[in-house]
Amino acid sequence: MKHLHIILTTTILCVTIYCHAQKQQLFRLVNGNGMEAVVSNYGARLVSLTAHNWNGRLEPVIKDCKRPDDCISDKTLGATLVYFGKNKTEILSDRIWEVVSSDNQSVSLRYITKEGENGLNGRLNVNVTYTLSDQNALDIDYRITTTATTPIEVTNGIHFNLSGDMHRSILKQHLWIDAVQTDSYDKQGQITGTLQRTKHTPLDFTKPREIGEQIHKTRNGYDNAFQLRHPDNMQKPAAILFDAQSGRAMTVYSSEPTININTHGIESTAISLQPIHAGYNSGMERVDTKLYPGQVFHSATVFLFTTDPPLIMRTH
Repeated sequence: MKHLHIILTTTILCVTIYCHAQKQQLFRLVNGNGMEAVVSNYGARLVSLTAHNWNGRLEPVIKDCKRPDDCISDKTLGATLVYFGKNKTEILSDRIWEVVSSDNQSVSLRYITKEGENGLNGRLNVNVTYTLSDQNALDIDYRITTTATTPIEVTNGIHFNLSGDMHRSILKQHLWIDAVQTDSYDKQGQITGTLQRTKHTPLDFTKPREIGEQIHKTRNGYDNAFQLRHPDNMQKPAAILFDAQSGRAMTVYSSEPTININTHGIESTAISLQPIHAGYNSGMERVDTKLYPGQVFHSATVFLFTTDPPLIMRTH
């Protein structure tokens, strides 16, 4: 999954974000197979991503946020989401991030909070790096330090649709999750650590099935945290999404123990697969969600695209 001989073309386009009157920079990343990603320093977000279908055609696979109005209506769309401070809220998705580097492999962005921002008695230094490899994998790497102890959670706001048509329903797409338990949320949206078995429930994706098969048994679609069976092993897939019509499969690898699956409603045209730093490690010890001065928080997520579905996803 590492970046081997990555061919990357970076083009910086400057446009104006009207609501902030600041400059947005767009970085176009292209691998050796023609797959393309565009990253913005506005919210350190992925604004577009293409992948090949079964006959080699490149099509969009995420909901984009190229226009300022798109980002205003949903500031978290495609963004780097960092929850921290006293209320563990998210505020960095509508900020302009500093561009640290942009070379032939990737683009790195940084945001340093102000003293006391978001109730943190100190400063947070957040770094995120996007890399598009010739293996058709999008790697997202997070590194965070702090000058004051704070609870922290970081993930992505990407909305996927593997069909190539962002207006088409995802309910026929197949999902597999490496989890037999879910974790619950409290009223503040924080994970409680209370695990529940998924067997015989609409949350059981231990065998791949269509997203829409039991979605109407849920309140408003899926928005659930799944405790992964292999939380400390990035060699094991966390989840696999497959669209039979386009032939696209996306395998998610994560260094985190939990993945939140969100379909954004029942009649859905997008799904988010968001690794989060919560739950239990491989020794079933509760993960410490606080970041302390002197520590470096590191998290990695890989979205690998293929048109040769894993065996578990192949239908007869």
